[in-house]
This record gives sequence, C-alpha cells and structure tokens, in this order.
Amino acid sequence: MPEVFEGSSKIGGISKTVNFNGNRIDIGGHRFFSKSDVVMKWWPDILPPEKSAETFTLTYRGQQRSYQGDAFGVDPETTDDVMLIRIRLSRIYYLRSFFNYPVTLEWNTLKNLGFVRIMKIGFSYLKARVLPLKEASLEEFHVNRFGRELYNTFFKSYTEKVWGVPVNEIEADWGAQRVKGLSISKTIVHAVKKAFGGGKPKDIPQKDTETSLIESFLYPKLGLGHLREVVAKRVQEQGGALEMEHMVVGLHAEGNRIVAADVRDNETGEISRVEGNTSSARCP
Repeated sequence: MPEVFEGSSKIGGISKTVNFNGNRIDIGGHRFFSKSDVVMKWWPDILPPEKSAETFTLTYRGQQRSYQGDAFGVDPETTDDVMLIRIRLSRIYYLRSFFNYPVTLEWNTLKNLGFVRIMKIGFSYLKARVLPLKEASLEEFHVNRFGRELYNTFFKSYTEKVWGVPVNEIEADWGAQRVKGLSISKTIVHAVKKAFGGGKPKDIPQKDTETSLIESFLYPKLGLGHLREVVAKRVQEQGGALEMEHMVVGLHAEGNRIVAADVRDNETGEISRVEGNTSSARCP
C-alpha cells in the first residue's frame, strides 16, 4: 500500500483551501478543465458533477462523452462532494471600472478605455507586430503579443502584484505556459465567434479553445483543496498511510531503481530512512 509524505500540515500545497473564520479561501485557485482523457475521467470519479437540467457534451481527442445532468448528476444541496458547473468570470478593476479578463472586445471595454487610449493600443499593437522585440523576458513576450500600450495598461502591474517579481525579471518561456496561444488576433476571433454563436458554451473541456478563453468549467463545491482532501481520505480508507509534517529530503538508488527515501519529521527534525518496494520503484 502507498505511503504518502506531506511536508506541511494541510493537504494540497499551493492548491489547498484554507478555512479562515468559517470562510473557505482557495490558495492558487484554478478552473477545473483538462485536455487529457485520463484527467477528465478521473475528476468525476472523485467528485461527480452537479445535477443539472442541461446536457453537457465533453469532447476531447476525437472522443465524445455526454453528461446528462438530471440523470446522473448529484444534488449540491444534499452533499458537499460535488463538482459545480460554472461560467468563468474574471475581472480587473482599472480606471475605476471593471474589465473582463482576459480582455475582450465588447462595448463595455471600449467605453471604459476611451477613444484616445484605444487608438494608442491599436497603433502600439501594429508596431509590435511589425517590429517585434527579442523575447529575453516576460515583458517582451507580452509586448510582442499585445503591444506596449495594452501591456502597460493591464499586464505589467497585474503580473507583478500576483507574483511579486518585476515582469522583466521573469523568463519569457514562463509566459508561453501561462498565456499560451492567446493574443489580440485570437481575442478578436473569439469575440466574433461568441457574438454569432449565441448561448453559453457547453463543451467543458473545449479542446479547440485557447486555455485563457475557456468559459465553462467544473469546480469543487467546497473549494479547490476539497478534491485533494477527498483523495487523501480514500487513500487512508484503503490502507494507505499519510504522514503530515514529513518531508522527503533525499532518495537512494540502486542501478535504475529507487530503493529508499530519507524523510524528515518537521516537528522533531529527525531524519529516517524509509524502504520502498523495489519491484515497482523504477527510475526513468
């Protein structure tokens, strides 16, 4: 049976949920979506989706699976072990107004920015496309995709407040992971499709949608960390061991196999060697 060592006193790491004065607060909350078949099948096995009057079609890697909410869903009023189906709403407060994030081309955005600023953003974007910068940092990455004006308007201060690091000190490839393929041109295409498509999106994984533009997603009723807590409970119920405040500080290998781990007890500082199952602990 597995033996899990957790270095902190709470399950989930940076994806945990903290209970503060009766309020559950997610640390590093993210939308629940994936373009992986394995992940999309695993999540509902742990926390089933909520009961819904609508039918949602999950489409990924050429496969389709329909979720008939009223037939197979769980009533969130009767249990906490449930995934809620939610429409994304992320906003930035700027110029004493709320802007949808990622920035969308809609009347509210244009009105809040004003004609002069919109013109500056447009010309700045054209300049970035004609004369792109060498991407030595995340700053150049954003400028090349959105223009200097829009970067200074939304991305610079937002990124630095979230991560606590100057944007020009963050590596450019970090942006490729976070922003992925999002750009002004794709934002325009998305806005046009949304304007003529009508209705709210029902394809939750949305494999053909840019990650930052996904609008429908699953989310645990009691927060991001609840899914981790449920998994930890199942591991223990099935005979697995979960050691809190124990951190793996070293590994021992024999040939291409991991045979043992050095584990430190954070409370006593004592380090012990834990033998592993050498029949399955194989190094890549």
